[in-house]
Amino acid sequence: MTFKRLSIIGLLAVLTLGTAVSCKPDPEPTPDFDKASLLTNIADSQIIPALDDFDTKLGTLETDYLAFQANPNATTLETVRNSWKNAYISWQKVKIYDFGPVRDYALKGATGTFPTDTTKINNNIASGSYTLGTAANVDAIGLPSLDYLLYRNDALNTLTNNANAMQYGLDVVQKMKTEVAAVKSQWSSYRSTFIASTGTETTSSFSEFVNEFNRDYELAKNAKVGIPIGKQSLDIALPEYIEARYSGISFDLLEASIIALKNAYTGGAGVGFDDYLLHLERSELNNTINANFDGILAKIDTFNGTLEEETANNWSEMNDLYTLLQGQVVYLKTDMTSAFGVLITYQDNDGD
Repeated sequence: MTFKRLSIIGLLAVLTLGTAVSCKPDPEPTPDFDKASLLTNIADSQIIPALDDFDTKLGTLETDYLAFQANPNATTLETVRNSWKNAYISWQKVKIYDFGPVRDYALKGATGTFPTDTTKINNNIASGSYTLGTAANVDAIGLPSLDYLLYRNDALNTLTNNANAMQYGLDVVQKMKTEVAAVKSQWSSYRSTFIASTGTETTSSFSEFVNEFNRDYELAKNAKVGIPIGKQSLDIALPEYIEARYSGISFDLLEASIIALKNAYTGGAGVGFDDYLLHLERSELNNTINANFDGILAKIDTFNGTLEEETANNWSEMNDLYTLLQGQVVYLKTDMTSAFGVLITYQDNDGD
């Protein structure tokens, strides 16, 4: 066999091999995650029901407050207190979604700013003339202001014998009721816009949802626990910053907030961030986040006193709770958002 013949045979072999390789089908590309289905589920199973429930709870609070105003006594006051607590717990499901109509109406600040400014409240009551919708009054309205009005020392006597104080409480309730009704109405048209905006640019609905979810989690960590127990004041407790300090329901609100955040993460029974992580083959990260939420909730359940009592008498355990809350931040704010390709745009100053 000549060298020329061998060369031709070798060339044919290479060509045959090349043809065989080139005929091998390309692997199927991984399909994109359907973020529209995630946003649809969040809108329909989380946001809209949360607004509906909060609106209903505020309606009950208004009815009970009017009954208390007409006949102030210990029984009607307790009824109002229970309705207020139910509304405050319901609010924990709404405050996560501070975008779209909720942001347009500044509902988060107007409803849940704490600590409430008791001096400002008392000055408003004394004057009998106020505009609750001004920026100056943001810390003298909302659910935290009712914590003071309904649970301050001698609350029944004060409200019974001070018509301005009684009216102030009603004005606060009715302001919230009006604003939530407006937000609900706007969401009926905003829903389609929210669902369609699936990109990762900072102005997209998906990006805003990821950002506000993380921001609300950090507010729960810092405002509800970290600041009161002294994590930003050299471990010197600051009980004056405790949410719902007068009623002592701080742990109830914290627990409701973490449950709401977990439901936002999982999408409840529907599509959520967890499904997106599984699609990205980040099951270990998803498992860690879920386990951390469960661990935080289990820790909250170990406390028997109020947050103020536990901070004063059981600081090390409160610090452990804060550590658990802090430990979740890197998984949500860094790892999850990086996997989603979303940029965190809000500012914080606690160093995470």
